[in-house]
Amino acid sequence: MKKTTSLFEKVWLAAPIAVWFSFQPLIRLGQSDSMYFELSIALLYVLILAVSGIPLLWVHRRMLLKSRAVWLTGAFVGVMVLSLLWTPNLVRGVLTTGVAGLLFMIFMASRAIKDTLRTMIPTLAKLFFISAVVVAGLALVQFFAGIWLEPEITLLCAGCVAEQFGFVRPNVFTIEPQFLGNMLLAPALLGVWLGMTGRLDRWAASGLGVIVTALFLTLSRGAILAFVIGLLVLGVVYYRQLRNAAAMASLVLAGFLVCLVLQGTAAALNPRVEESFMGAVSKSVNQLSLGVITIPTEAEPEPAAQSTVVAPVFDGYVEESTNVRLSLSSLAISVWASNPVTALFGVGIGGAGVALSEAFPAEFGPREIVQNEYIAVLLELGLLGSALFVAILAVLVYRLGRAGMWVGVAISAAFLTQWSFFSGYPNLLHVYLILILCAVYSVTAHRGRLAPATQY
Repeated sequence: MKKTTSLFEKVWLAAPIAVWFSFQPLIRLGQSDSMYFELSIALLYVLILAVSGIPLLWVHRRMLLKSRAVWLTGAFVGVMVLSLLWTPNLVRGVLTTGVAGLLFMIFMASRAIKDTLRTMIPTLAKLFFISAVVVAGLALVQFFAGIWLEPEITLLCAGCVAEQFGFVRPNVFTIEPQFLGNMLLAPALLGVWLGMTGRLDRWAASGLGVIVTALFLTLSRGAILAFVIGLLVLGVVYYRQLRNAAAMASLVLAGFLVCLVLQGTAAALNPRVEESFMGAVSKSVNQLSLGVITIPTEAEPEPAAQSTVVAPVFDGYVEESTNVRLSLSSLAISVWASNPVTALFGVGIGGAGVALSEAFPAEFGPREIVQNEYIAVLLELGLLGSALFVAILAVLVYRLGRAGMWVGVAISAAFLTQWSFFSGYPNLLHVYLILILCAVYSVTAHRGRLAPATQY
């Protein structure tokens, strides 16, 4: 007799599509001094997925109560709930804890049907890879549409427009290019893993090329560094597959070179920006290399005073962007270390912005976020919450390695790397869902064996 598919399993199948809409379209519900009240399709999807799993939580409650992974993750969520007692931003704290609670419910429901969900992972991976190719294609469309069309039409963010560097930085349905880059990490590394293991056909290789090119077009140093870290993990594991490794390295290099050609071409074609092909390429390389590599170009004439043509805002590496992140992290640590109680328990979930604003009123507003997930957790939940957070991640990576799921290790390493460059739940929901799937697989897999791989 065929097993009946639960609603929770059916809703999971929508994840590879829903997660891409992390910002646009957006339902705006208002704002306060310390936060915006907004709903995205991705957030609504997480709510639906969590609610659909409630029956499973009840049916499998005894098994879940015996799971150490559930207790460890539950302890972290419990610290969040407890910190609501002293957070300086209760509303944001409640909403943040609510999102974490939904993800915890999804984790427990997924853990309850781990064997069934494990068999779905290849299908989910295939759907995510295909949807990533589509989104990467849309990124290319947005990249060129931004030359002639207004941001209101193309959905480009304020920092994505061509006037910044001379070419567009695509963000598609995300809030910023770095988030699009983060979302492309998992499918990109999945494709490379398939190539390393000899299971990537020509069509999938072409799709992977589009994904990698779009990732480079975001010009997000954090996402690109995270991608490189993931590649290094796969390279170390599959170093004996020389031919496959060389093919994947060539594909990634080709994606980068195509990215530079596209950026130079878009800049040269743009009628509103005074920039040459080589000037745009030089800016891109200089930005990605943190100002270390400079490609000499001929000086471009300044646009006439009455002309509608403008020079790009940035000449290359935007040092201020790096300095702001480093300064913010440093000041956040100083607030965390201001007294023993805060060092141990933090300022309270959701309270980072208010705490920074109170400590440095001339520099920060209450809406400020710490653009580093690890430091954000340390500031809001103290050493107690931070220790639990790190323990969860360490156990996950250890189990993935023990199960031989090296693509999961590579993806996790990439996510953990980019967490050093931003924080926040609403725009990162895909990260937690992917890590949940990795956790489910690591529990059910046998050492040295991987889930049945679908040849794309």
